[in-house]
Amino acid sequence: MNPNPDPFETALSALQRRELPNSWRAEMLQAAARKPRAVRTPRWLVAGWSLAWAATLVMYFTTPAEPSAPQAAGMSEAAPPLLWQQRAAAIEALLAVN
Repeated sequence: MNPNPDPFETALSALQRRELPNSWRAEMLQAAARKPRAVRTPRWLVAGWSLAWAATLVMYFTTPAEPSAPQAAGMSEAAPPLLWQQRAAAIEALLAVN
């Protein structure tokens, strides 16, 4: 214990606690006994999610798909390496200019 008590602490210890009125206690117990209301997601957030999903689905179904193996009439299987060689040559030409 503190040999030199603080005047504020002695004033606090001298105070007596008041009891809560019985009507308040009954109100608190009734409020605690009631079932809590279900928390709902705000409508604006649900609408935003719905619009985002709708836009995603529209873009998914309206965007043309890339062909998995582009085969034009008359192209042989050796064409893709040739295209890569042409692209590499074009890139080298651009780099040489700069």
